[in-house]
Amino acid sequence: MNVETRKEGDAPDLNALPVLVVDLESLKCVQALAVNFSDWGCKLLGPELGILNKNIGIRLEDDEEFVRGRVTGRKPDYATVVFDQEENGSRDKRREKRYPVTVPATLTDLSRKQSFPCTITNASRSGCRVDGQGLRDLPPDVLLCVDSFGAPVVGQVMWKNPTSAGLILNWNGMRGMGKRDAAKKPVAQKKTEQTDAIKLQLSRL
Repeated sequence: MNVETRKEGDAPDLNALPVLVVDLESLKCVQALAVNFSDWGCKLLGPELGILNKNIGIRLEDDEEFVRGRVTGRKPDYATVVFDQEENGSRDKRREKRYPVTVPATLTDLSRKQSFPCTITNASRSGCRVDGQGLRDLPPDVLLCVDSFGAPVVGQVMWKNPTSAGLILNWNGMRGMGKRDAAKKPVAQKKTEQTDAIKLQLSRL
């Protein structure tokens, strides 16, 4: 598959998955790379994504079937996609097991000027679903704040409606270490320990 999505000198994305994308309205096909692939959706990279309409099917390079999804946002060289959970429900494509939980949380924008009280209702190591009010107003990138986490986790909103949203969590984007914690341990060591602890908490939820 020959899909050029990086500028010269950029580091390659080792997690990119080659995919075939079909527009379900026009039946046009394009080759692309999928990153941030999770149970909620993915981001597509490629120079031909502009021909796609809203409803698409995505097939991994070595798979035999398509996963149905919806394009929720686009730029010249990438598009964000949310998988259609009802359509794909009979053929589970999730890479990770999700666990039902009830965990109070707060979502904020990256500047922490807006806040959205919510409850995490299911979780995996790479993402979660939250329920609350006014979630359609969530920005694309958020901070997920849970008291037991010790530090906010950066998340990407993959889908949303007025009362719920699906997030991909970026464990390398944890924010806001306190000065006392930073004084006790080197920043890199503290962040690594916090990340491992939170991943372990989610795996046990």
